[in-house]
Amino acid sequence: MSVVESRRSQSFLFRIALGLGAASMTVALGVFAYLGTFTRYLADDYCETVLARTGLIQSLIQRYETISDRYSNLLFVGLSEFLLPHNVEILPVIMILLWTVALTWLVYEARRALALPGFFGVDFFLGASLAFFSILQAPNRFQTIYWRSAMATHFAPLVFLTALAAFLFMWIRRNEGRAPAVWIGLLCLIIAFFGGGFSEPPDALLIVTSLFALAATWLWERGSRRRPALMLLSWTCAGGLLALVVLMASPGNSFRIRTARPDLLILGYKTFLATLEFVLDSFSILPLPSIVSIAIPLLLWYSLFAAAPALSSARRRVLFYVAAAIPILGYGLIAASFAPSVYGQAFPAERARFIGRLLMTAALMSEGACLGSLLAQWRVRWLPISSTLAMIFFALSAVYPLRAAWTVLQDKEPYYRTWSSVWDRRQEQIMTDKSKGVEDVVSFQIYSIEGIGELGADPKSWINVCAAHFYGVHSISAP
Repeated sequence: MSVVESRRSQSFLFRIALGLGAASMTVALGVFAYLGTFTRYLADDYCETVLARTGLIQSLIQRYETISDRYSNLLFVGLSEFLLPHNVEILPVIMILLWTVALTWLVYEARRALALPGFFGVDFFLGASLAFFSILQAPNRFQTIYWRSAMATHFAPLVFLTALAAFLFMWIRRNEGRAPAVWIGLLCLIIAFFGGGFSEPPDALLIVTSLFALAATWLWERGSRRRPALMLLSWTCAGGLLALVVLMASPGNSFRIRTARPDLLILGYKTFLATLEFVLDSFSILPLPSIVSIAIPLLLWYSLFAAAPALSSARRRVLFYVAAAIPILGYGLIAASFAPSVYGQAFPAERARFIGRLLMTAALMSEGACLGSLLAQWRVRWLPISSTLAMIFFALSAVYPLRAAWTVLQDKEPYYRTWSSVWDRRQEQIMTDKSKGVEDVVSFQIYSIEGIGELGADPKSWINVCAAHFYGVHSISAP
């Protein structure tokens, strides 16, 4: 077989393997989205829906002054209520779809900025893989992805900030050698300000990431992208800092944070330990997803670079330094996202650890890509054989997302389906009583789903009070 025929055969095998992987990731993400359709209004959802329906801006100001500094999540709830009548069931599907699109866009823009080989199929596969592994390993998937109240605080900001990162890459690339328009910078500031207003962890991550990118650009970028990158990153950092000022200035912080606030040295020490515990737990509790999230991009990039001309010694050296820096950078960014939670409540709650899960998944996949690219530089005689084997193993890896999604579906679907049907029956009973003129409704209690609060026997408990306002009755009790 000639060299040309060998490369054509390898290219054909690669596209088949990539197609299988992309299809597998799409099906798995579809399963996660489907499970989100079983969610219903829960706990804080009742309160936030009432606030959004009775004067959004006035309610936002009142809440900011009394109980919460987070201003974007209530706007998110209000927008979803306005656009989608049954939004709590549909929103998880939409947000998973939007996040996958945003991650694909980000991978595409990053690949173009770094002049890496590939095409759109590679971008989609990597973006879908990032979404899949992050959602699969989410510390509490229902609370983080499906429960709208927590989604608005911990998942929605990641969708916005992922799209912002892709937006920055795009406009830096389009403005090489010249200053970007002022309106682009203002738009970066507005998006960053809105994204930082969901909660403190994503805002902390936004600020630290933009500061690091500014420093890296200032020190190492000497090309035509230096000027637009410095300008747009400065606008973005300013938006994150402005969001931080607004969050810190809220009088509602005294209601949320009642513990003694540690000094910076203790905060740094506790944050380091919390991050270390998270990383170690990830490898010990879920070792297989961690291994696979390294192996898949390793096989992918080995296949890509094995069929391409060898990299220069300078580029190989840079790639080696990047591979060495990824664990340090990933650890630092996870710590930055954990610091606000450690400051307010010690170890981050399950849903607050989802940002760390995304960052760790991105670090593992990036490390795998670097290792695969470096291994492909060994131009030994059996390179065509090893490349073919890598493609075969890459194709076989498509089984893992299907297997993992099927396991999750079997475990959760009956539980969620039963719970949602009971919830629907309770709502039907409440609405029937209301239609009959009953003002003090007595319903029945259902079990808590994934640790989220439920209606109880006391009509004066905060969940019952919010639910009574939600349904438009005087009181609700569920003994």
